[in-house]
Amino acid sequence: MNKIYRIRCLEDDKTFSFNAETPYEALSKMMYTLNLKGFDKNCKINKTTSGRILYIEHKNKTYAIVNK
Repeated sequence: MNKIYRIRCLEDDKTFSFNAETPYEALSKMMYTLNLKGFDKNCKINKTTSGRILYIEHKNKTYAIVNK
């Protein structure tokens, strides 16, 4: 069942919404969208030690989502 997930840019506090089944899928869609604007080959999905936050770093900006 899909729902709306919000991803936040930590540098400028902008939020982005994606319709997805999981936070991981939403962040994957965010990464795809960012790479359409400018490809960053080092961009990959990371998680904090606890696994509670998923994030990507793309062109010196960090985008994060709560993994629940």
